[in-house]
Amino acid sequence: MEAARDLALSGASDGVTRLGLGEAVVLRQSHPTDIEGTLYRPLLCLILQGAKDVSAGAISVRCPAGHAIIVSHDLPVSSRITHASEDAPYVAFVLPIDLGLLRGFFDLVPDVPDGAEDERALTCHPAEPGLLDAVARFIALSRDPAAAPLLGPILLQEIHARLLLSAQGAILRRFLHREDPSRQVAQAIASIRASIDEPLSVSALAERTGMSRSSFHAHFKAVTGLTPGQYQKDIRLLEARRLIAEGKASISAVAFDVGYESPAHFSRDYSRKFGYSPREERTGRRNVLEDEVT
Repeated sequence: MEAARDLALSGASDGVTRLGLGEAVVLRQSHPTDIEGTLYRPLLCLILQGAKDVSAGAISVRCPAGHAIIVSHDLPVSSRITHASEDAPYVAFVLPIDLGLLRGFFDLVPDVPDGAEDERALTCHPAEPGLLDAVARFIALSRDPAAAPLLGPILLQEIHARLLLSAQGAILRRFLHREDPSRQVAQAIASIRASIDEPLSVSALAERTGMSRSSFHAHFKAVTGLTPGQYQKDIRLLEARRLIAEGKASISAVAFDVGYESPAHFSRDYSRKFGYSPREERTGRRNVLEDEVT
C-alpha cells in the first residue's frame, strides 16, 4: 500500500487528479469534511491514507487506510472524511467499475458460494495484496505516456478481475447472474432514475422485475439500505441540487422538475437532507461539491 500511496501523493494537491487512464482519479484532502450527500456510481474506492465514513440508509461502513470500498449499484450516500491533516492528508484511488468488462469474465470466474449478507451494494473490507499491487502499477503507469495506451487496458482488466476474485467481490459475482435479485434491483433503480418526476409505483417495479411486491421491497432494501420511496426521494434531491447549482431555473421550477407537487414540501425535504435550504444553496451561502466524486 505504501507504494500506491507514495505514487498518489507525488506532486499532488488537494482535489481531484485525473490519471488519464479511463476515468480513474486520485482524491486528496488535507482536512476532515462535513457530511455530504452525493451519488455513487458502481466504483472501487481504495483508501490509501486517512479514513472516511459512508452510509446509504441502513448500510453504514467505516473505511480506514488499506480498505477498499466497493459500490455495485447507483447509490445515494452520505459520506464524510474523518481523518485528514496537512501532514497526513486523506488520499484515495477511485475507479468506476465497468460492469460490461465484468460480464466478459463470466465464464472464467469460479463458482464461489455467496451468502445473503453479500447483497449489500456498499461494502468495505481490507484490500488484498494483489489488488494493492495492481493499483500501484496502474498509478505508476499513468506517469508513462508511452506505455499507458498499451498497458492501461490490461491493468484495468486485472483490477476488475481481482475485484471479482476478492472476498468482498461477492456482490459483483452475484451481479453477473441474470436471475440474481441484485440484477433485478439494478433494473428497478434504472427505472426510478429515468422517471424521477413521476409517482413511484412499487407494484409496477416489482412486476417489471418478476418479483412479488413484498419480495421486491425486501431485496431492494437489502441491496441499497433504502426503501424504494426513500431511494427516489434521495435521487430527486440530489438532482435538484445539481439543477440549483446550474442556476438556470427558479427554485419552484426545480421542485416541479424533480417531481414535487409543493415547493414548500420540497424546501423542507431539501433542508433536512443537506442542512440548508435551496435558497441558501442558490445564493452561495454554501459551497456546492461535485456530485459524482467520492
